[in-house]
Amino acid sequence: MGRITPSFRQLYEETISELKMELQAALVDLGHKNAFDLLLKEAWNSEQAAMGNSTLPTVCDKLNIMASIHNRKLSAALVRDLNERDSILEKFEKRIVSIEDRLNNLSLKIKGTGAAEEEKKEESAIT
Repeated sequence: MGRITPSFRQLYEETISELKMELQAALVDLGHKNAFDLLLKEAWNSEQAAMGNSTLPTVCDKLNIMASIHNRKLSAALVRDLNERDSILEKFEKRIVSIEDRLNNLSLKIKGTGAAEEEKKEESAIT
């Protein structure tokens, strides 16, 4: 007796084939076509075993969940990168404020020295 229920791998291959022929071929935007290929390569193919172990009822449900998990992974990486860059920017801002303060202090000292020299000149001109 043969197997009546097809394996997940068979259902997966059939579903991917149908999605490629019916959906991806009909997509107009090249970015969407490339995104489909990336999902297939980065999210779905590499996690076939996990999807096969899932109790979700259909292959499409499993593909959707894997796509969502993959998108979440990518967005978390972007958030980490943004936080790191924010931290770097804050350090630069603090350094800029420190440099501005030092420049202002130097400017005041220079003006103070210049004012003292002017007073000496005025005093010597009077005497």
